[in-house]
Amino acid sequence: MKILTINPNASEIFNELLRNKTSIYALPSTNIKVVSPKSAPQVIEGIYDEALSIKSTIETFIDLEKDFDAFIIACFSDHLATYAIREITRKPVLGIAEASIYLACMLGEKFSIITTNDRWGPLLKEAVRKYGVETKCASIRTVGISISDLEERDNKNVKKAIENEATIALCKDGAEVICLGCAGMSRFDKELNKKLGVPVLDGFVCAIKLLEIFHQYGLTHSKINTYSKPLYKELTNLQSKFSKVYKKSKKK
Repeated sequence: MKILTINPNASEIFNELLRNKTSIYALPSTNIKVVSPKSAPQVIEGIYDEALSIKSTIETFIDLEKDFDAFIIACFSDHLATYAIREITRKPVLGIAEASIYLACMLGEKFSIITTNDRWGPLLKEAVRKYGVETKCASIRTVGISISDLEERDNKNVKKAIENEATIALCKDGAEVICLGCAGMSRFDKELNKKLGVPVLDGFVCAIKLLEIFHQYGLTHSKINTYSKPLYKELTNLQSKFSKVYKKSKKK
């Protein structure tokens, strides 16, 4: 199968981290391409940044869809582009937050998310509520760094801060599973798994493995209501490619 991973930010360092993970965890029969949109914030650290990235993320999907079987939106937010793209394709589309959170629920009674800065706390709390697993979430802990700090490959202080917050989540909050709440934390999962002795989940790898299951089992999202194709409407000052995805052509 062929999976397109769209990283909604413009960080090529994060893209390379994701590519390294694909070489380790993807099946030999799975080919994964990692790209960023042509226009995007360098990193995404809040609602405004995410909003700026939505249109270009959707455009990237429209331009490349025909060459791929499934798609990953590699931002640990409840990124709106994930749901918009599900409306305009019959192929499966996963976000890395939902992939890791749903898997975490099967690996322990409660999970905690360790993420970057305090701005993410309320956003991820809302995402957990939306996913219907609020009672399974022990805590959402932040390490007080910017996402750009994760671009430093050998930042020992960042690694230690993540480990410290994960330890508190396990010892004080009652967590049994840890979700790493940023694609830039991708390289820390197995090291923390060994140190902490509990499952530590990288959402990108979780999304890859789920999509491989979907592909083998012949599954995709239901198109009855929520992800049914959008109805035709006029678009002002937008490229024609955005109109081609609509359910019906304009009536003459």
